Amino acid sequence: MTDFWQVIGSSSVQDESEIDSALERISGQLSAMTPDALTRFVERLRESLYRIDRRDLAEVPVALANGLKLPQTSDHFLYARCACILAGERAYGDVLSSGVGFDRFVAPFAQEAEGLLYLAAEQYERKTASKMNVESYFSIESRSNIQGWAD
Repeated sequence: MTDFWQVIGSSSVQDESEIDSALERISGQLSAMTPDALTRFVERLRESLYRIDRRDLAEVPVALANGLKLPQTSDHFLYARCACILAGERAYGDVLSSGVGFDRFVAPFAQEAEGLLYLAAEQYERKTASKMNVESYFSIESRSNIQGWAD
């Protein structure tokens, strides 16, 4: 079985081009996987997204270049969580344990990380000519992790 974090690797997630190359690299790794392995990858991705679905992270404001700070939307927060995962296991672990470092993933360019959500399903569809059906306990929608949003 292919390790989720080996496939993800790590990226400094400093700009849009780094996110694009990370997504391209991951897509290449996924293309070599079996349909079952692709499904397991998506289940692990969903679990990882769920675990960092927390109020403290969702409340990190988006800082625009002009200095304006805006709250994250639920979509923005989902894509920021994807960017956090693209940064790799170590960065993810830091955010999971302490929330430290999440602010860089809310940068507007990091929204490009949304592509991570679709890579495995696209490869699955190429291999099987059918849509991937993942019945996961873990919802990726913002505010799904009840414990992460408890007061």
